[in-house]
Amino acid sequence: MNIIQLFSLLDLKRDQILEFGSADYIRIEKNINFERKINSEIDSNTSGNLILALKEYKEELLFVISNRILFNFFTNNNRIENHFQDDNLNVSEEKMKHFISLFLADDLISFFSQKLSKGWYHYLEELDLLVKFKRYFPEEINYKMSSLIFSKLDFAIYKLSVLENNKVSDIAYIKHRTFYELLSHFASIELDQKITNLLSLVIDFYKKKTNIVFWNSVIKSMAFYTAFDDSINEILFKNSDAVSITGKYFSNADRSPAMRVLIAAICVIIPFLVTKCS
Repeated sequence: MNIIQLFSLLDLKRDQILEFGSADYIRIEKNINFERKINSEIDSNTSGNLILALKEYKEELLFVISNRILFNFFTNNNRIENHFQDDNLNVSEEKMKHFISLFLADDLISFFSQKLSKGWYHYLEELDLLVKFKRYFPEEINYKMSSLIFSKLDFAIYKLSVLENNKVSDIAYIKHRTFYELLSHFASIELDQKITNLLSLVIDFYKKKTNIVFWNSVIKSMAFYTAFDDSINEILFKNSDAVSITGKYFSNADRSPAMRVLIAAICVIIPFLVTKCS
């Protein structure tokens, strides 16, 4: 349990944090001691850290618990936006980095890794929203997050390089646009090359015309990656447009020979585009 979860469990008043004094700390400590008797997840380190944060890091703590994205992430909750009255508090980035490093670094990486490993759309979406606040995270945290995301991409590239059938369940996340939006936060020349490698492999499978719905989704979703190199953005958009046209007419292909010819012509465009970004 981290200090944000403990704060939520104690049901402390967020709008009173800045006014807490000695009497409040004594009352809170008593409440924590009571909760510890019935909840083994609360350890002395967490309870001590919460009191320390309430005394010495009021503004930083208030920033986290007043922000819907950060609060929900650290509490594994999903409270609606109306619950948060003010998430526009001004706290310096350096102070927040110190606060995160002191109290929340381990949970930040642990929760991030767990949710990324699932590869589910709503988890990827949550992580994308979280990483928009990475300017408040210590550099070592951002490095670890980027490494985890890159490993996810590397795994997909490896799987596609050895895949001999259509069993793509363990890399289904590559069909979600949120995966590429998440990657975009760490765009670089190196990452652009990885995306290009992935695209080349995806196109190879697309041309085989098996599991066409899946590969269609992947190519369209890849257009949500914002590359470091603008020319790659152009390629991704063109590929997405091409398969969108294919998908539009695909349902009519069996009934119309002309449609089959159109689809075949569009499929020819895609490998041409890939070679341009190689």
